[in-house]
Amino acid sequence: MPEFKIVMTFKNSSAKNTNMTISDARPDVTEAEAVAAMDAILAADIFRPGGLALVTKQDCKLVETTQSDFYDAA
Repeated sequence: MPEFKIVMTFKNSSAKNTNMTISDARPDVTEAEAVAAMDAILAADIFRPGGLALVTKQDCKLVETTQSDFYDAA
């Protein structure tokens, strides 16, 4: 069964990219919803990875992954 996550990339106050990943995303999430979430994250100004503020949006992707379990020691 595929799993979905949203990977958001922001530029921080030292002009470097930093990623934020949201696991268990809905597979039907829209671009508008994802961009609105990024805007809310920037407006809230509560995340400071490495002590640096997030200042601008850079990229946002919906990522679908599928795993195949070949061995389980249970």
